[in-house]
Amino acid sequence: MKVIGLGLQKGGVGKTSISVALAAELAKKSKVLLIDADPQGNASGALLKEIGYELADALLNNCAVDGPVTKTDVPNLWIMPTKPIESEGKEKSKLRIYKKNVATEEPFVMDDIAKEFASDFDFIIFDTSPDFSTFEENVFFACDEIVPVMKCDTFSADGLTIFLENINDFKRRRRCEKASIKTVVINEHNASFALDTNIKDAIVKQSGYKKIIVPQDQAFKKAQAYQKSIQEIGAKKNTLEAIQNLADAVRG
Repeated sequence: MKVIGLGLQKGGVGKTSISVALAAELAKKSKVLLIDADPQGNASGALLKEIGYELADALLNNCAVDGPVTKTDVPNLWIMPTKPIESEGKEKSKLRIYKKNVATEEPFVMDDIAKEFASDFDFIIFDTSPDFSTFEENVFFACDEIVPVMKCDTFSADGLTIFLENINDFKRRRRCEKASIKTVVINEHNASFALDTNIKDAIVKQSGYKKIIVPQDQAFKKAQAYQKSIQEIGAKKNTLEAIQNLADAVRG
C-alpha cells in the first residue's frame, strides 16, 4: 500500500479537485481509499449525497476505525468523509474540534489509521487543508509521498516555497523518513495568459521534481456539481492525460 498526501499552504489551488481526480484515476486499476482530512469537507461533498460516520468520529472514538469508510459510485473507490462545514457550522465541525483540542496528543494516529487499512487498499489519498498545524503534520507523517498542488500565480509560487520549507522542517523535527516530494502539480494553467506561462516555465525550470501541468477546465466544477469524477464528465483530453500522468507518477 502507498499513502499519498496532497497539500499546499494556500486555499483555492484545487487540491480537492486534484485529490478526487487522482483517486478516481488510480481506482481504474487499484483499490483506493480517499481520506478527507480537510474540515471544509469538499471532497466528501463531491462524492457523497449522504454522510453517516465521518473521519472525526473515528479519531474521537465515536465508532470503529472503519466505521466512516463509505463506498462511492466510482468503482474501487472508497472515502472516509468529513461533513462539510456548510452543513455542520464551524463551531460544530468535529474535525475542527479534534484539530484544536486533541491532535497534539496523538502524533501518530493518522499513521496508525493508514496502517489499519494496509491489507484492504492499494492506495490511500489524503486531501488536506491549507493549514500547517499539528494535525496536518500528523497526516503528512503517515504519507509515503506528498504532492504539492499550486496554481499559476505568484501567491501559489510563494506558497509552494513556504510549504517545501515547512515540510523539510517538519521532517527534521519529527524524524520522519518518509513523506518524500517527487511531483508538483501546476493546476488551472491557461496557455493564453502570458503570466500563467511565465510562472509555469519558472517552476518547470526548478530541478528535482516532476511537474504535472493541469489545464484550466470547467469539467472540475461540473463534476463537483454532479457528484461525479471528471473521468465520467468528459473533461478535456489534455486534462485527462495530465491526471493519468499524475497517477503514473505516484504509482512509481
